[in-house]
Amino acid sequence: MWALSSPQDTAFNFQRQAKKGGSLRPPPGGGYFIRLISREQKLLEKRGGRGYSGVMRKGKKTEGEKRLVGKLSRALGGSAPGRKLRTIKNRLFLPAFLKAMKRLKIGGLSGGNRLTLLSDGDRCFDEFLRAMKRARLSINLETYIFNSDDLGWRIARLLVEKARQGVEVNFIYDAVGCLGTSPSLFAFLKEGGVEVIEYHPFWPWRRFWNISFRDHRKILVVDGRIAFVGGMNIGLEYAGRRFRGDRWRDTHLKITGPAVRDIQFNFLENWYRCGGAVMDSGRHFPRLRELGNKLVMVLGSRTRRNLRPIRESYLSAIRYARESIWISNAYFVPDRRIFRALIRAAARGVDVRVLLPVKSDVPLVKFASRYLYKRYLKGGIRVCEYQPSVLHAKTAVIDGIWSTVGSSNLDRRSFRKNLEINAVVLDQEFGEEMERVFLEDLDGSEELTLEHWEKRSLWHLLLEWICYRFRNLL
Repeated sequence: MWALSSPQDTAFNFQRQAKKGGSLRPPPGGGYFIRLISREQKLLEKRGGRGYSGVMRKGKKTEGEKRLVGKLSRALGGSAPGRKLRTIKNRLFLPAFLKAMKRLKIGGLSGGNRLTLLSDGDRCFDEFLRAMKRARLSINLETYIFNSDDLGWRIARLLVEKARQGVEVNFIYDAVGCLGTSPSLFAFLKEGGVEVIEYHPFWPWRRFWNISFRDHRKILVVDGRIAFVGGMNIGLEYAGRRFRGDRWRDTHLKITGPAVRDIQFNFLENWYRCGGAVMDSGRHFPRLRELGNKLVMVLGSRTRRNLRPIRESYLSAIRYARESIWISNAYFVPDRRIFRALIRAAARGVDVRVLLPVKSDVPLVKFASRYLYKRYLKGGIRVCEYQPSVLHAKTAVIDGIWSTVGSSNLDRRSFRKNLEINAVVLDQEFGEEMERVFLEDLDGSEELTLEHWEKRSLWHLLLEWICYRFRNLL
């Protein structure tokens, strides 16, 4: 049975099946696709290439292999039969997923949205600055980290400028996330007319000094019409060359349309819960019209019914997956239910891949995550580590139809303790864009093998075991 995971894996599976002498069932695209593989494979071998079976196993590809990948992509993913077959499969996935969400009473679904995927730090901060400069009514900003570096001060000065122009500017920052931020920056914002709230400051009379539950969201809503959610905090770590940043790899999402109302509601709910002043709803909830054709669910990490919508959305999507599950996550220490769901998906033939950081800003979490690598590899899950810089993204794409971008990691802290927000997009075109970004990230990653991983030192194994034991505290 041919899985529509990617042209690369389809070619690899075809070649492997042929070597074993098994019966060959042509993939979507028919005889032309098979002839294309054979012709290009022979040409690579004649020129001294290593053959197609090594394309996804190595980080770098030769020019001949890149040409083959492009041809296979056009033959499978870009062809009318390939897209039509995927569309049929997606029509089977969506009703099952939406039925599960309805049964759990998880809402936040809206259509008619326009989306812009921001996978580059410079472009993302450009969009932030452009939107805030054009603000006329309100700016609502909520973030875990707001650094007092050049970028942080630039945004702070812009917020004060807009506040003095009569724009209502409201800002929530997390006390732990901004522990290293200069107090003068927050004093500057308050003196400039910005309403500022510190989320869960340190209180010695509270349990664990009130440091356990954190606001990990990254929200920016301008005039109630443009919203941003994702994984990028305010800091030069996430910026690129133009801002002279560290070029961390992260993903954000720009949304215009009815879904902005749901993101705004999440911000205001937290604002009032933290004792914020009553706002004029007219500045924050204008009449919104449909600007696109994207179906979006806005999910928070917790509800009053103690339900965890982001976690349940992941679980439902993984359970109904039939083709592929591609996850990029900075702090990947899944709980038992998600771990078992991924293993079962791989067992039924789903292409399950996880892209994780080799460079991390929280090394203890990285070691805790690595403790499970052996189980992933034995269960058929492909594990890749991103090499160029720190991977901070929190994204996933399943079956090319279910995608999520947000602040939530796949760990217990995000699901049980932190305030998080994710946008789930149910759209094939957007899913294909997410898949393209994921494959581009794979070019800069190294795939691990079970044989190689079992050779790591006893010291690393002990460190991973210790960190994993304390995973609930990380």
